Amino acid sequence: MDESGFLALRAEIMRALSGVADPEIGENIVDLGLIQSLDLEPLLASLILIPTSATCPMADQIMEDAGCAIERLVPTEWRVEVDMDWSYPWTAERMAPALRARLGW
Repeated sequence: MDESGFLALRAEIMRALSGVADPEIGENIVDLGLIQSLDLEPLLASLILIPTSATCPMADQIMEDAGCAIERLVPTEWRVEVDMDWSYPWTAERMAPALRARLGW
């Protein structure tokens, strides 16, 4: 896959991740600012998420849903890795401005 193919796939994955909701908040993980990084290399898609709290009880579900969204888009021989970076603090400033305004933050 060439660079333009990786860019197109990355855009597709981000659109798909916009359909993955944080079950507690009911908003998508992209607008919430939970995506720390999405890296694509040959045969690997690696997503690092940030929890909204240090004890995020739905972290496993969010990671599972995000991984499934990515697996539907990458070639079957690719490995998909989704991890949660518990050391990185999430703040409301990470949210999309429209969502922050709608939630009154």
